[in-house]
Amino acid sequence: MSTATSGSKKTQTNGNKNSSQHKFQGRLLLLQVFVAGAASLSLEMAASRLLAPYFGTSLFVWANLIGLILLYLTLGYYGGGLLADRYPRPQIFYTLTGVASLLIALIPIVAQPILHWSLFAFVGNDLDVFYGSLISILVLFSLPMFLLGCVSPFAIRLRVEQIGKAGRTAGMLYAISTAGSILGTFLPVLVLMPYIGTSLTFLVTAATLLLMSIIGLVGTRLGNGHLQ
Repeated sequence: MSTATSGSKKTQTNGNKNSSQHKFQGRLLLLQVFVAGAASLSLEMAASRLLAPYFGTSLFVWANLIGLILLYLTLGYYGGGLLADRYPRPQIFYTLTGVASLLIALIPIVAQPILHWSLFAFVGNDLDVFYGSLISILVLFSLPMFLLGCVSPFAIRLRVEQIGKAGRTAGMLYAISTAGSILGTFLPVLVLMPYIGTSLTFLVTAATLLLMSIIGLVGTRLGNGHLQ
């Protein structure tokens, strides 16, 4: 009798532990969606400052910046949905955000030669600013913004696995992502770029996203009961 009772208590303890782990991982996923949303707009705001000394802040530059970033995010939404359906695992999710953070960190390092080349490649053309900024944005921001676009559909797929309420889950995650984007709009403009500069703004954004990715990967592996 005592053996059965002990076994029952052990099962209940394990169940409570698993439930706590699932809650922690679920909250971590939501936090990463928020951080990724903030990173996407932080990247856009910092990009405008990065391009300004070379191409100015004309409507041509802003049209390229907004239009291409929307294109990259759109492709990311689609690609992230396909990838999530095929590999619906948190490890893949956090790996994507980790790679995105590393690509963001590379931007201030490789930007100067790319921007210099783009500036002089189209000299003499009536639309030199348009084409120059177009190429710069294409080279510097396509991959990280594509990966950030993968975040929301991937997170929805993972949360639907846990909850099974697709409409509410999608609405909640897009709301969280948009809330992060609001922070990512104002924080770089009002705090980061005025006080630490454009390059460090990219690096702070990358470091925050990378830290959350590492925590997510470690938390996921610990939740599975072992480190790989």
